[in-house]
Amino acid sequence: MEVLAKLGVDWKLLLAQVVNFLILLWVLRRFAYRPMLQFLDDRSKKIEAGLRDAKLASEKLSEMERKEREVLEAAKKESGAIVARAKESAEKMSEKIIAESREEATRILTEARKKIENERESLRTEMKQELAGLVLLATEKVLGEKMKDVKDEALVREAVGKL
Repeated sequence: MEVLAKLGVDWKLLLAQVVNFLILLWVLRRFAYRPMLQFLDDRSKKIEAGLRDAKLASEKLSEMERKEREVLEAAKKESGAIVARAKESAEKMSEKIIAESREEATRILTEARKKIENERESLRTEMKQELAGLVLLATEKVLGEKMKDVKDEALVREAVGKL
């Protein structure tokens, strides 16, 4: 200790300074260093968690984009199928309508032909009756007497019918 005294160092003061330094070191470690380390550790954990979350979010985003593309592709395929079915249905409906129209036209033509034929027969019958009446009148005038007998009228009608 004398050596220290010769160098101008007071051992009591040195010992007090060492004790003060250890107390200061303990206080700083307890109240500053550990909370600071704890704060830095928490901060680094938060940063790591944020990075992990960002990575997960990025992966989920890419997964969602992939699913969105798949859904869009499926929707495109489905819409194409719907359009194809609609076209097919429209073609079938068109063919059906055309077939029904043709059948209706054929039926109308057939009915019209039957009506015309019936009308023609009706007109023929009417013309024969009228002709028979005219022949009777002409015969009456030629003969000068009236044919009243039903049998004579039937003969005239039969002769007209042969025409």
